[in-house]
Amino acid sequence: MVVLWILGGLAVLAAAYTAWSIRRMTAPTRGRRIDTASRPGTALLVIDMQEDFTQLQAGRDWSEADLLAAISSIRQLAREARSRGEPVIVIRHIMKGWWTNRLNSWANQGLGNQNSAGLGLDPRLQLPASAEFVKHIGDAFSSAALEDYLAENRIGKLRLTGLDGCHCVHKTACGALNRGYEVEIVPSAVLAADRAGWERVQDQLAKSGAKLRPFPSA
Repeated sequence: MVVLWILGGLAVLAAAYTAWSIRRMTAPTRGRRIDTASRPGTALLVIDMQEDFTQLQAGRDWSEADLLAAISSIRQLAREARSRGEPVIVIRHIMKGWWTNRLNSWANQGLGNQNSAGLGLDPRLQLPASAEFVKHIGDAFSSAALEDYLAENRIGKLRLTGLDGCHCVHKTACGALNRGYEVEIVPSAVLAADRAGWERVQDQLAKSGAKLRPFPSA
């Protein structure tokens, strides 16, 4: 009986920790609001366009044509950014922690796990980056190094691209808006596994102050 109580308690703790981990990974962060008047710069963020995540899989609502179109849009936006002297920032996602990696192995075939071979940027992007940062939850602002870089380079406007529109792009946009950044999203440069969900997210972000721009951006 004691053993059963112990096992039951461990199961409850595991479930509680799992729920907390999921909430932490999916919630946008909050931070000190920036002074946009002192930050005239713009940066392009390329979020999670890693080999693990760009591969085609069942259940994803994008085709090979959609993927190649998004890659082409990101490459063009990167060329435009470099021509204006704006930084191109690559954000990569790597799962952190034994339990998180284990859950991800069960739920998502281990894509993005610490030992995965597909953590690098999709080579089809041919994207020389000004800076690169690693995150462990959805919102890229969970990386203090990213915040420091944006402050040092006086960046007050962010143009977001990458995947997934309903998750990491969404949460990063919310994290940026929470801090007072001007946020612009180019939908043609964003991939989303749930197309209908991405339409709803775009509406939510627009109501929160993000700008949605057709490609090429103005």
